[in-house]
Amino acid sequence: MKSTGNITPLRLLTLYEVSRKINSQLNLARLLNEIMDQAIVLLHAEKGLILLRDEPGAELAVRVARAMDKQAVGDAASISRSVIDKVEKSDEPVLIQKIPDLQGAEASKSMVMYKLKSIICVPLHSKEELIGAIYLDTTQSERFFKEEDVAFLEAFANLAGIAIANARTYQEIEHLNANLEQKVAERTAELHLKNQELIEAYQKLRDAQLQLIRQEKMASLGQLAAGVAHEINNPLGSLHSNMDMFTRGFEKVKTALDDSDALSHSASEQKLRQTLDMLQQLSTTSQAACQRISEVVKALRNFARLDEEEFKAVNLHEGIDNSLVLLEPKYRERIRVIKEYGNLPSYRCQAAQINQVFMNLIANACEAIPQGKEGRIHIKTAVENDTICIAIGDNGVGITAENLPRIFDPGFTTKGVKVGTGLGLSICYQIVQDHGGVIQANSEAGQGSVFTIRLPLQEGSG
Repeated sequence: MKSTGNITPLRLLTLYEVSRKINSQLNLARLLNEIMDQAIVLLHAEKGLILLRDEPGAELAVRVARAMDKQAVGDAASISRSVIDKVEKSDEPVLIQKIPDLQGAEASKSMVMYKLKSIICVPLHSKEELIGAIYLDTTQSERFFKEEDVAFLEAFANLAGIAIANARTYQEIEHLNANLEQKVAERTAELHLKNQELIEAYQKLRDAQLQLIRQEKMASLGQLAAGVAHEINNPLGSLHSNMDMFTRGFEKVKTALDDSDALSHSASEQKLRQTLDMLQQLSTTSQAACQRISEVVKALRNFARLDEEEFKAVNLHEGIDNSLVLLEPKYRERIRVIKEYGNLPSYRCQAAQINQVFMNLIANACEAIPQGKEGRIHIKTAVENDTICIAIGDNGVGITAENLPRIFDPGFTTKGVKVGTGLGLSICYQIVQDHGGVIQANSEAGQGSVFTIRLPLQEGSG
């Protein structure tokens, strides 16, 4: 900033007040109008221009004009161009005066044409860089500009340059903010759309997974159908046969009771007792048959609950036992099942899906033990480090090291195309994962396998 030594104290106070006013305005257009108005008022000018450079190296262009129509603005700009060029090259203010009564004064043609008595033009700076100029003129001899006016306007221009730089910075920030807000809004809308697409895709995936689980369940039921029918037909056959024998036995008892004389003979009494013993034995057999049918039907009903997909607290041991009941035809008389149950709390889960995991793992264990081998399936449950652990092991053929990393991949099977779908273990993996757990397999070819399910212990389980 130039020295303010030639400025009177009154004018310094005026500059202070003007500085406060213009620096409070951050809208560039309104600020330029305020600067123009203040410059004209402070120096009692008639007309004025503010020229700005939009970018470094660009030509100074009129941004604000006062007391001029469009034609006058063009004329003033034409007159001021040589003055502005001189200011731009020298980076110094320019003062031009013409007083007709003053001897030796020279007047330019333009000044004479437009009856100008005085012109003053000072540079506008921002950080030592010229960004524009303030141009003022007057046609009144009594208002011509003096040297002290140059110092005053130059000081004012320095304050104006700072205010313009601040307004431009604010304008750039506002522009960036507007662009940023627009970009954020566009990006938010884009992300919202993507999120909706992801939600829809996820829902379709979940629907497909549930459908796959249901299909696998139905496939399991289909595979169980023959065994279940056999399990029900055997006790039903016993009940049917027992009912025939019951009928004939009751007839014998009734005949014996009707023949009071026959009851007095020891042979008849012994025969009656034998008949009663037989009926009692038949009753016991029938009760066992009914119990077996009840167990099979209950286990089948629990396993086949396709519509129960909500989470609820269940006894996991009951799910394992139901699976064992339904799979008994696969292991009866050739595989010994060892149950080592720990003290498990009730577990909140989708019971039908968890039961399907048990069914698949136990069925796989049965199938892994070849005919003729003394088979063994070991089921162990426990709570370890806030985790429910369920291990299902067998002494079957095991899994090769090459296949072990792939057993949970969808479609992978070692049973052959017409035997297995390769979805059983993949579905088990997905179900356990959906419950926040993990399933791991340890196996050695020829030695058997152990599948371990780990489910997180839930707060309030008991």
